[in-house]
Amino acid sequence: MANSNDRDFLAACVQFDVRPGDVAANVAATSAGIEEAVGAGARLVVLPELWATSFLPQFDDDVVQQADAAEEHLRELSHSLNLVVVGSNIEAVDGGIANTARVWDCGELRGTYRKIHLFSPNLEHRRHVAGSAPCVVDSSLGRLGVLICYDLRFPELSRYYFHQRAEILVVPGQWPEARAQHWRTLLRARAIENQLFVVGSNRTGQEPSQRNGEPMAFPGDGRIVDPTGEVLASGSGEAGAIVAPIEMRKARTMRRILPIDRDQRPSVYEELFRATLPLMEGRSRESGQAPADDDDDDA
Repeated sequence: MANSNDRDFLAACVQFDVRPGDVAANVAATSAGIEEAVGAGARLVVLPELWATSFLPQFDDDVVQQADAAEEHLRELSHSLNLVVVGSNIEAVDGGIANTARVWDCGELRGTYRKIHLFSPNLEHRRHVAGSAPCVVDSSLGRLGVLICYDLRFPELSRYYFHQRAEILVVPGQWPEARAQHWRTLLRARAIENQLFVVGSNRTGQEPSQRNGEPMAFPGDGRIVDPTGEVLASGSGEAGAIVAPIEMRKARTMRRILPIDRDQRPSVYEELFRATLPLMEGRSRESGQAPADDDDDDA
């Protein structure tokens, strides 16, 4: 693991209009954005969710092969440019296609994360296989935890990364304009409550909904947030790189000033979890006992 005690660097969100199924165009946009970020001095780059393909009703073998080649290109960029790069892509797994983020560190694979919470309002649970394991890695820049988009709404996962001493939370996303205020608020909330940096990359452009075909607009409002909740940089709808400094001492300072670790009440939380677990199980899709709702009807 890098000694993060004295390591400051620049982080970047690279965002663009992710075109469904047009892997070549998406690779070109990714490469241009990364070149811009590196030109500004960035060492950590976070890409949007499903940066190579976006969401599709189905993923045939040709698209999967193109996505694999795109991921290899990303690995090569990470190696040649000495970058830590994270962005989710499709991955063929037993049973289907996962929405998978890989942490490339100077060309080396440090960790793999398959999206745990699939966004059922856009029928993602029908198109993808859910992951079940968090991902926290020691990179050359510090200790990273990984979320993908909708995961941001589930604080249990972010809290796991806090307990695992993550210093930076990276969040590839495709978060629509209709709920942009939620994205912006949740990025800050995760940073404040877990006393870490959050780098969330969001796409630009428009794309049809997988549910009903209606166009969804994306605001291109990637954000880099420090452990105090200050927004260090934010996108304004344009494609390209958003860059801001990561000063690791800020995380250490916040954890010293506000000693959440020391003031926790694990015994209380254990009882609360025991009381709520049956309720969670009864209401979740995973249990098979959740009541029927509209999101299982074809639009």
